[in-house]
Parts: sequence; C-alpha cells; structure tokens
Amino acid sequence: MRRRNIAIAILILVVGAGWWLWMRSKSNNNKNTRIVSVEKGDVVRTLALSGKIKAEKEAHLRFLSPGKLGYVKAREGDEVKKGTAMMGLDVRDLAAAETAAYYSYIAADANAKQVEDEVKGHDNDETFVLKNKRVAAQTVRDKAYDTWQSAIRAKNNASLIAPFDGVVARVTVNVVGQAAGVTDGVDVVDPDSLYFEAEVDEADLSMVTIGKKVKVELDAYPDKEFEGEIKIIEFVAHISDAGATVFSVRVKISEEDIEILRVGMNGDATLVVSEAKNVLKLPIEAVVDGEAEMEGGGKRKVEIGIEGDDLIEVKVGLKEGERIVIR
Repeated sequence: MRRRNIAIAILILVVGAGWWLWMRSKSNNNKNTRIVSVEKGDVVRTLALSGKIKAEKEAHLRFLSPGKLGYVKAREGDEVKKGTAMMGLDVRDLAAAETAAYYSYIAADANAKQVEDEVKGHDNDETFVLKNKRVAAQTVRDKAYDTWQSAIRAKNNASLIAPFDGVVARVTVNVVGQAAGVTDGVDVVDPDSLYFEAEVDEADLSMVTIGKKVKVELDAYPDKEFEGEIKIIEFVAHISDAGATVFSVRVKISEEDIEILRVGMNGDATLVVSEAKNVLKLPIEAVVDGEAEMEGGGKRKVEIGIEGDDLIEVKVGLKEGERIVIR
C-alpha cells in the first residue's frame, strides 16, 4: 500500500511538472508572437559602405638633405597660396657643402684625366692593371659629380614651396636654428579637394554606379547627413584588410558642407540600390519559406518583390489590412 502511494505521488509530480513546462513554453511563445497588418508604403534597399575623408590634393613636402632651419613662414592652419615659401634651411651651410662637393669633383676629375692620359694609345693592348686603374678613377669621378649635383639640388630646394593653394596641415619643426632632417617639412592640403572614400565588395559592385546620390554620415557629426555623389569607381581591385576583393569608390561631398570636413574623418556612406513606392509591405520576418501565417489560423502563399533593409514588398497573395502572425 505504501509503495502504491509513492508511485501515485511520483506520477502526480511528473504530470504537474509536464503541465508547468507546457504552460511556460506556451507563455514564452505568446511573448514572442506579434500581429502585424499588411500596409501600403515604400520599400527601400540600401547599401552601406564604410570609409573616411581623404584629399585629392595633399602634399608632404620634405627637405632633400639635413641642415639647420633658416626660416619658418607658415604655421598649422595657415592658408597659403601656390608658390609661397613656407619653410627653408640655412643656405650658408648648404652653399658650403656645394662648394666642398664641387672641389671634390674637380680633384676626382683631374685624377681621372691623368689616368686616362696614361692609357692613351693602348686601346688594343691595355693591361688588366691599367684598365682596373682607369675604371676605378672614372668611377670615383662619376660619384663625385653626382654628389656635387645633389648638393646643388639641395641648395636650390632648401625652401619648401606650396605646390597649390591650400591649408597647412602639419609642420614638423618650427624653431629657427633647429636641426631639420629629411623627414622634416610641411604638409599642405587643398580643402576643396576633399572627398569620402569607401570600399565596395566585388559582389556589390553592380549596385554602385557613377553619378549615384549618396548620404554620408561621419562619426565627427553624428546628427548631420552629408549629401554626396559617386564620382570615381576604382578600375583595378585590391585586397582589403579583411582579405576581400574590393574596389575603392570616391564620393564628392556637396560644396556647402566640404568646408567643415577634415582629412581622416571616419564614417559611412549609404546609397539606395532599389526602391518600390506605395506598395504592400510587411516586415521581412513575416514571410517564411514563401508563406505568411494568417491571424485566426492557416497559411497563405505569398509572392514577394523587393527585399529591403527590414521590409519586403508583397506582390501577390495578401491584401491591405490583412493581419499576419509573426513568431
């Protein structure tokens, strides 16, 4: 009798637990279920491309040889005109280096000519020793000449000249008399040449065309949309950091907005690749395997059109106002 009571108690517990789990599952299903109506509106499919602001005209001007800074006439943020001398080395040291290089060349040339005179008339019987001596002397002369010419160029290019109208973006040294190396100089950017560059995967390239309008959102201005237009699509693909085959796309920003842009700003460009206006629409998740579950029971075959970012176009199978169950 005692065993029978225990068995009945266990059965009651199992049934109770099963009922509780069933009711909980039903409750959860109800929580995840919602009803939507078939409505009319627009369905838009967009493509988002990440990128950053770059400049078509951007010059990184550097000295050809080290020296002492002779003058600085430009600071970061200054507007400069084409041909403006912005920074220069002390030419006195460069002139002395040019003179020294010149006399080294003169000495090497005199030595080479002396050796060449020694081998005159021996074109057919020049010994290896004489040939080696002649070639060595001529090589020293050639190197001395190249050094002299480099010194001339260094003196002539002691000043860094603005190659176009623009804004000084960076100055690496700014104290007269300070040592300046070949990595020092001035960066100049033409603000009117700024553009947004993004990468488009080769699988999406067919959706991108020159002249297409684009909305650009920058991290620096989260509450502002910039109007843009695709101007250039790279002709040759390259491999992205993620290892995908991509093409670079240049977006020209409208003139009224370009003045607040800065090189290096990150953001996203969004373009409409397909659109259906004033059509029947539903959330994408409302149609599963070509069918929609109707309120009150039953399923309906549905033919869809454009699939947007979160909505789909309903072409056949449903009417406006009908209610659909989404689980």
